[in-house]
Amino acid sequence: MGSTSFQVRLTDSALNDLHEIDDYWLLHGEPERGEQYVRNLIETAEAELSSPMRAQTGRPVRVAILPDTLEILVFKGSYKIIYRIDAAENIVHVLRFWHSHRDELDLGEG
Repeated sequence: MGSTSFQVRLTDSALNDLHEIDDYWLLHGEPERGEQYVRNLIETAEAELSSPMRAQTGRPVRVAILPDTLEILVFKGSYKIIYRIDAAENIVHVLRFWHSHRDELDLGEG
């Protein structure tokens, strides 16, 4: 893996999570807050996971059905970024952006 940076790619599920976050704040009358959360989550995922050293320090997801699924906690633990590393392609696939107040994570649907 060396010092090559990982490309960070968002899956459809991760993009859906971002849309839900944006919609939540829009419905609560704070669209700018939703936009800021979305922007910060994307920036944080890119900053943290483009570094192979940092990406590999994620902890295994306890409930993951999929092998080699990791997570990092961000924003003082209020969000988890769930991801999988494709070291052969130098890509990190962000699977979900998961808020700590949501029900347990189920990755069985892909």
